[in-house]
Amino acid sequence: MGLDIGGDDYITKPLKLAVFLSRINALLRRSENFNTAVTELHSNDININLLKGEVYKQGRQLDLTASEYKLLCLFLENPDQILSPEQILGKLWDCDESYIDNNSLTVYIRRLRTKIEDNPGEPKRIITVRGMGYKWNTALY
Repeated sequence: MGLDIGGDDYITKPLKLAVFLSRINALLRRSENFNTAVTELHSNDININLLKGEVYKQGRQLDLTASEYKLLCLFLENPDQILSPEQILGKLWDCDESYIDNNSLTVYIRRLRTKIEDNPGEPKRIITVRGMGYKWNTALY
């Protein structure tokens, strides 16, 4: 149950000191990569500061909802890759996605486009790939 609610590891009693020290060393090895984690995402004129949760377009801060922010981060983490609606919905909502459908995703995409595209009617950043899904286009020009 401890692992299911977010714990990384646990030790049962009676405690063996050698096992305890080995688990601490393993945790320290894993934490070395923590400081090298990506803290910013950039693509063309869109910048995301992941530590602050801020998005900028051409230096101007954008006001995004939490879902729009997560969606934009997902696209920038997977540039030029086609993401199916199922992949996107699975990544954005950790819970049972049965109440969220492709129509909801279309609405989120449209709202995000109105905030990041120069002309939302002719999107250049978030491209619809018919019958497959969406992709973040890094080659705008």
